[in-house]
Amino acid sequence: MSDKYGGVDFSVPPSKRHGVAVKGEIVDNMNRRMPEFPALLIDALEELHIVTRRFFSETTNQSAIIVGNHAFNDLDNFIDCILSADGRSAARASRSLFEHLVNYCEVMSSPKAAERYLEHAVVTADLLGNLTHGLHYLRGTPHKRERSRLAKLRRESLRPLKAALSKFGPHFRRDWSSRNLHDRAVAHGHDSHYDTYRLLSQVTHGSCGGVLGSHAAIAGQAVHRTGPSLELAVLAYLEGFTFFREFAREIDQRQHIETRKLVESLEALLRYWPRYRQVLTEIDALIWPESPPPGPVAIMALYAGDRIRWFFWEPGLNRMKLAYPPKGHEWLEERFRQHAHAGNIEIPPDMKGRPITSSVSGVQVTPQEGAQWFAASGILALGAQPAAPWLISE
Repeated sequence: MSDKYGGVDFSVPPSKRHGVAVKGEIVDNMNRRMPEFPALLIDALEELHIVTRRFFSETTNQSAIIVGNHAFNDLDNFIDCILSADGRSAARASRSLFEHLVNYCEVMSSPKAAERYLEHAVVTADLLGNLTHGLHYLRGTPHKRERSRLAKLRRESLRPLKAALSKFGPHFRRDWSSRNLHDRAVAHGHDSHYDTYRLLSQVTHGSCGGVLGSHAAIAGQAVHRTGPSLELAVLAYLEGFTFFREFAREIDQRQHIETRKLVESLEALLRYWPRYRQVLTEIDALIWPESPPPGPVAIMALYAGDRIRWFFWEPGLNRMKLAYPPKGHEWLEERFRQHAHAGNIEIPPDMKGRPITSSVSGVQVTPQEGAQWFAASGILALGAQPAAPWLISE
């Protein structure tokens, strides 16, 4: 673990340490509270293995095989996200599982749709061929080889792309299907899940409402959290397993590949959702800070001989870094020296060579390149705060 966290008291919940948490402790708390969860997953994965092997061995519809490739891989990613409470990634994977469900039904029920789905690969090839912005990072032989590879992709995709656009129309470049996802979902009886899909899409599209679980109002202030969204993990768990259960049922009905046991194991996971929800809700309550966490503070430190240095202080971590002086620092430093020499600062008796410090309101400083985190106690007197905020407006 980075020394940045060396001043954090991990013996108390994150709510009592300004919301500072590490992913490992969240997962550890989940495992302790849900010891039976891995067994449920193992049962589902055992059945999934059989269905996956039969699907790729027995499916003759080439479009359906590609859709299945997406679905089985996204389920794998989805489960990893659920295990780590990575709600944002789980929401994206869950959303994709709905699309795979609908697309599978579409290509299995319409030869024309299956044809369009396969031919859309040429659009991907054209996009890849024009993805040249990475070339300027390459030099010499790697640059030449990559440039030639991309040029070859563009040449080889040009004629089939023109043919596909002539055959299916200009909108084919944007979407392989002739009708939108909602209409496809309605046609195959899965439209009841469409609004959930729209909700999950807010994370992918960066909509205002997509910050579920990472934004809250605490004591009248907006608090933004980075890291796992447990609230979204709870939502995605329910929907992702529901979407894939329906996908498994469609495979059984359309291809006569036995998925009954897989469906039963997925239903067992869905019945476990209330416990997963309870656990993550409890953990989430222990992560959000009890009060809005303090922001970083610019610290001006006056040493013997009137030398002044600036520091970037992170109160939530109780850590500091040496910082570059801010713009216009000369007059700020001079006023601080005058303030200190005038005897306006009460100096604690246990300074032990520490400098006289002041937090500077309204000023931001940037940590120096290569500066290391160190304990704030190395600068600040134990049990003391910097001299009561020295306002630059004084």
